[in-house]
Amino acid sequence: MITISNGPATPYITKYLTQGLIDHALQNARAEVSDPMAFVAKDGDTIAGGITIEIFYGQLHIKLLFVEDEYRKYGVGKKLMEQALNFGREMKCPQAFVKTMSFQALGFYQKLGFSIEFSRDGYASGAKNHYLRKDL
Repeated sequence: MITISNGPATPYITKYLTQGLIDHALQNARAEVSDPMAFVAKDGDTIAGGITIEIFYGQLHIKLLFVEDEYRKYGVGKKLMEQALNFGREMKCPQAFVKTMSFQALGFYQKLGFSIEFSRDGYASGAKNHYLRKDL
């Protein structure tokens, strides 16, 4: 008998679901999804920021980008993005894509040459979720 329960999305459950989706896609679409990788910016032993990416069906997917407040004025985010985009070019990705909320980094990505493909509204506090892409 199947039962359904709810609870936190633990790392185990998240990994299980992600791997299941990847396996299903590989069986049906014959496309490649890479393991996520990270570029990390450090100031000595202190992490200033980082970015995680993956190759998703031949495109560079910018998953997570975060820079500590005190390092944002030094171009750390731009340097991390340049590393990620260069990696995408080396991997022969024709495009990079990212999503960001309206209160996050929309202008930052646009300054780097990303353009909005579509936006979804209806979020709390009038926020929008923007989906962007950049040709590599």
